[in-house]
Amino acid sequence: MLIVTTDTIPGYEVRYVRGAVSGAGIAHGGLSAARREAIERLKADAERYGCNAVLGMRFANCAIGDGSFEVYAYGTAVLVEQAGAGASRDHQVAQTTPPPVSPPPSTPAGGMPMVGRNLTVQVPGR
Repeated sequence: MLIVTTDTIPGYEVRYVRGAVSGAGIAHGGLSAARREAIERLKADAERYGCNAVLGMRFANCAIGDGSFEVYAYGTAVLVEQAGAGASRDHQVAQTTPPPVSPPPSTPAGGMPMVGRNLTVQVPGR
């Protein structure tokens, strides 16, 4: 799985754009552990859609108290192949049929995955 922060991958051509994917991680005592967890979940989300790369990956993170960190990784899932590899397939320019998709199990009907929703917390005394 290729995961890059850029919008293109040199030497590769995008054959299909699936769309936004994400992953979240929480870790106590270190931001790097939370980032690794978020990337692994991002990767699993992209694989669930039959994609082999994520473009434009970004992080959003925050400290949630007591030395814990929450990290949200997001990007665009795509199907890529090496440049020139498609020329031998009967001059096919791009893949016209999207890869098979099974919806993420954590997505409520008609909504975003729970990790992507806003959360409002009322703090007593404020």
